[in-house]
Order: sequence, then structure tokens, then C-alpha cells
Amino acid sequence: MDPEKVASIVMWLWGVGFMGFVLYRLKTRRRHIGSAAAGTIYDIVQEDKRKAIEIVVAGKAEARDPERGEDDKDPQSKSES
Repeated sequence: MDPEKVASIVMWLWGVGFMGFVLYRLKTRRRHIGSAAAGTIYDIVQEDKRKAIEIVVAGKAEARDPERGEDDKDPQSKSES
């Protein structure tokens, strides 16, 4: 076989393999932003919006009792009645 033809075949195989690897990485990469991007976005947000975001996050993070209804926020109020 001609050396040019062998080199051409090797280059095509390498290119197809590389494209397969790139497509695989694009398909399996993480679906969320990283910590650096989150920090950058957090710094960009205005101070008022930052405070609002912290309030929402604190509300989502607080512990909730699934056996109590959402209307009853104070467990002491029933025992005093």
C-alpha cells in the first residue's frame, strides 16, 4: 500500500474516533453550572435581588414537618387553646 493512502486512512480513523469522543462527552457532561459560574452570577446580581435570593433559599432550606399542614406554622398554638 502507498504510504500516503495509509496516512490518509489513519487520519480518517483518528478524526472519526475524536468526533465520537467529543459527541460522547457532550452527551454525558454535567447538567448544572459549576461553582465558579455560580459565584460569578451571584456577584453580578444586584444587592436587593441578592437579599431576595437569600430569603428564598433560606425558606427552601428550613426543616418542615410533613405531618403538619402548611397553615399551622406554630405547634404551640394548638396546645394553648
